[in-house]
Amino acid sequence: MINTRVENHIGYVTLNRAPMNLMDIPFMQQFTAVHTELAKNPEVWGVIVHSGVDGYFSNGLDPAMMLSRDVKGRIEVFEVLLKMVLDVYAFPKPHISAIEGHAMAGGAVIAILSDWRFMSRERSRISFSEVAVGLTIPKAIINLIESATGKGPLREIAMLGSALKSTDAQRLGLVDEVFDNGTTLREAEKYLKRVFDLPLASVASVKQILRADNIAALKNRDGLETLGHFVGAESFVEGLSAVRDKRRPKYKNS
Repeated sequence: MINTRVENHIGYVTLNRAPMNLMDIPFMQQFTAVHTELAKNPEVWGVIVHSGVDGYFSNGLDPAMMLSRDVKGRIEVFEVLLKMVLDVYAFPKPHISAIEGHAMAGGAVIAILSDWRFMSRERSRISFSEVAVGLTIPKAIINLIESATGKGPLREIAMLGSALKSTDAQRLGLVDEVFDNGTTLREAEKYLKRVFDLPLASVASVKQILRADNIAALKNRDGLETLGHFVGAESFVEGLSAVRDKRRPKYKNS
């Protein structure tokens, strides 16, 4: 599901679960494990996460997997997700997400864990679409989005879950750079090589300082309890079913 290689001090993490890089527990555990290994590898000075699946960075949690679980089982999935978020967000080395294709819901969460996000100009969307599937976003993850965008764009990004084109995502601060399709990974490599010209111990120290408050919130599981109110709700089941069936959801708000 996830491949790694090391070349020129760059650790490449390739998401490779066709057709949409959907996330289940083994996927998230493997994503966490490869970051643990790369953090320990002295030959790795920085990491790029990208997709080996055409058209998708990641389309988020696997809806069929979630629907097959009871409420307790769905909460277990989010426990694994939050562990992945904490461990990867605390990754000590420079980290870039090179996004070609769609990064939706959990896929956008993977991207927000990086220090920099580069995105292809065409045929790519990024969306924290949890609200659109009848879920909420825990405060600890809202904090991560806000640290990239500031408070202003949170209404569009988090509350409405808009599916953003690359240029709109850049305008809102969610994406750092936009590049022509097929060049995003190469541009990420070029950027990391410039970072490698800096004293990396200093870079790591500043990264730790910048992320300290958000890491503390993740450790405190800020807002995680709110998920329990949603994972068994009819709207969440309908949202997941709509994603699985590739149709528009029909919610009942009465």
